[in-house]
Amino acid sequence: MGFIDLIQELRTGAPNPKKAAKTMKFLGWGCLFGGLWNFILPQTEPFKADFHIPASYPYVALIAFIAVGVLFLIAARGVLELEPWGKRFGQAAVILLLAEIILFPLMILPEFMQFPAGGGISKNIPYVFFAIALAQFGLPAYFGFRYLGRLPVKDEPYDVAQYNPENISRSLSERMNERTTSQTVEAKYKDSPFPFGIMGTFPLLIAVPLLLVFATEKYVGPESIGLVFPGIILFVFLGPTIFNYLPSPFEKNRKLLASFTGGGSIFLFHGSVPFFRLMVYGDALEVRVMFHRFLIPFDRMEDFPNKIGFFSTGILIKSDLPDVPSSIRFSGFGMKKILGVVNEARSSFIAASPAP
Repeated sequence: MGFIDLIQELRTGAPNPKKAAKTMKFLGWGCLFGGLWNFILPQTEPFKADFHIPASYPYVALIAFIAVGVLFLIAARGVLELEPWGKRFGQAAVILLLAEIILFPLMILPEFMQFPAGGGISKNIPYVFFAIALAQFGLPAYFGFRYLGRLPVKDEPYDVAQYNPENISRSLSERMNERTTSQTVEAKYKDSPFPFGIMGTFPLLIAVPLLLVFATEKYVGPESIGLVFPGIILFVFLGPTIFNYLPSPFEKNRKLLASFTGGGSIFLFHGSVPFFRLMVYGDALEVRVMFHRFLIPFDRMEDFPNKIGFFSTGILIKSDLPDVPSSIRFSGFGMKKILGVVNEARSSFIAASPAP
């Protein structure tokens, strides 16, 4: 899911407590990780030498991000249980997180308060990038706040705005799918050496090597960085690509029709070629990215468009499966061919499936 997909989902998507709770859990754990990261990183030697970070910043950031993270986790539980306080806590956490994203950079770089900066256009370029970064968080925060407000709660009367026929039929179909799944053997749709998702794996792959470089410089010496840096680059960039070409358990007893290498996006994670790989089987799609493999059966996903438009950025794979991102966008070279192969495989599977 790209940035535009996320905004559209938050603006017009039917309110789904399950998805909202899952997202808030991710934000909660992300804030906890961010608190530790902002506590550890400013105290490393390169940052002490190159930036004039206030001595209180690591402690303030640690406490603030952990508090918001805990608030998100509590809100996730309340939203999942349809408690009225759940979405209120979630809205409060969204506002506090956005405030921290704005205030903490200003705490590290107080010169941003001196706008406009003297010295010509070049001196004001950082403000442009800061505004773009702020918009990437501000717009999802605004629409996310409104999305939380539309979530259903216990003992809430039915009204046209929140319970239109489309939403009711959708919720009924979701409950029927859950009932059908509970009556069958629980299927596995994710395979990964990491217990968490993409949004946890990607920061970890960046943070651990970066801390390793800082530790090497501090305890071994700057001259030793040249020995570990190439290995880190190979691992971060080549590791996920190599993993995409290793056999997966989803390949067993399935006929591989085609495979494509490309880029894509999941939530706010964007990857270029060759970090995404799409496998087309006779009954499902498999998406491989950043040491994760996701299986999406054809009968558990939404329909694809019949053709790719001029401004399209790929195909959007939407589903509601455990441990699988609800929206995955894949793009590669020759999207018309890719979409044709996927649609043909899905149509053949549906045609061969017994009628309900």
